[in-house]
Amino acid sequence: MAPTTQPTAPQQGTAPGIADAPAPGTAEALAKRAATYAQSVEPMVQKRSARQRTNATEWPDPDALKLTAQDPAPSSELAQTSGALSGGRAETQPAPPNTSVAVSAEKKHPAAHPEAEQATVEGTVVPAPPADALTRKFAQRARDYPQDLSAQLEDEMMRFLRDEPVPDVQAIASLSAEDRELISAIMDSLTNFRGALRADNNMLFSRKIRPLLELTDRVRGQAELSVPTVALCNWAHGFGLYEPIDPARFVAGKEHKVVVYCEVENFLSQVNEKKQYETRLTQDVVLYTESTGLEVWKDKKLTYVDLARARRHDFFIGRVITLPANLTIGTYLLKVTIEDTQARHIAENTVPIEIVAQ
Repeated sequence: MAPTTQPTAPQQGTAPGIADAPAPGTAEALAKRAATYAQSVEPMVQKRSARQRTNATEWPDPDALKLTAQDPAPSSELAQTSGALSGGRAETQPAPPNTSVAVSAEKKHPAAHPEAEQATVEGTVVPAPPADALTRKFAQRARDYPQDLSAQLEDEMMRFLRDEPVPDVQAIASLSAEDRELISAIMDSLTNFRGALRADNNMLFSRKIRPLLELTDRVRGQAELSVPTVALCNWAHGFGLYEPIDPARFVAGKEHKVVVYCEVENFLSQVNEKKQYETRLTQDVVLYTESTGLEVWKDKKLTYVDLARARRHDFFIGRVITLPANLTIGTYLLKVTIEDTQARHIAENTVPIEIVAQ
C-alpha cells in the first residue's frame, strides 16, 4: 500500500498555492514577502491617488446652475449646457407658469467644462431679451409715440400678458376716438376670450369663439358705411329677396311707381335704455341727368329707426317712389344717400334710369 502524503499548511510569509516557497528567514523569503505586500496595497494606493486628483479638480460653483428670474435665457441654451455637463444627456424640467428659467449670467459656462461653452457657441443660440427689457421697450415706445396705434397696441398686449387690467384708459388717451374704440374692442375681446377658456377649456367651440365674433360686430360699426346694392324693383320682400327691373327703362309721359331697394353694411347698432339694439338711418333719393349732372327730381328724406333684441347683421331698405311724368327722353342717374346718424357716417350709390319714347 502506497504511503499517503498529507498536505502541509503554508508557512507565514508564504502565499497560498505557491509551490517551492523559500525557507523562512532567508533573504529570498524576505524579498518575496515584500513583493507580495506591495502587490496587495497597490490598488488602494491608486484609488486614493485618483480621489485626490478628483478633489483637486476645479468643479463648477453650485451657484452657476442656480435658477433665477432676473436674467432669463432660452430653454434651449439651458438644455445644451445641462447636456454638456451630464455627458450629452440634456434633461430639463419645465418652468412654472410666469417664471423665467435661466443660467446665472456670472458663471454660465464653468471653466472646468469648456465643452459646455463650445456647445452654446457652435449652436449659435441667440438669447431672447429678458421679459422686463421687453416691457420697458414697449412702454418707452408708447410714451415716445402716444398717437401711434401700433405702439399703444403693443404696450396694451404686454399689460394683458402680465394679467393687468386692459385697456389702460390713460395710456391710450392721446389716440383718436376711433383708435381708442378699436384698441378697447380688441383688448375686451381677448380678455373675455381668455376668461372663458380659463373657466372651462372644454366648452363647445361655438361658445369659445363667441367673444371673437362679438369683436367683429363691435368694430363693424366703426368701419366705413357702405351701400353695396341699389336696384329698382317691382317688389322687395326681404334682404336679398327682390325682383329687379332690368333694364330700368320707362316710357316718357307717364308716372311710374317703383321700389328702390338698397342694402346697407357697416351700420352702427347701439343698445338703448330698453336693452334693444337701435339702428338709425336716413335715406335721400335724388334724380340727376347723366350728361350734365343737374338735379331734376328729388323725393323727401326719410328716417328709419330699427329696434331688435339681437344685433342685426343684414340690413335693407325698400322704399316706393313715383317717377314723375314730365321727365324728358334721356338717361338719368338715381342717387341713393344713406346716413348713419349715430356713427355720423355717409355712403351713397347710384343706379341708371333710361326714359324712352313710346
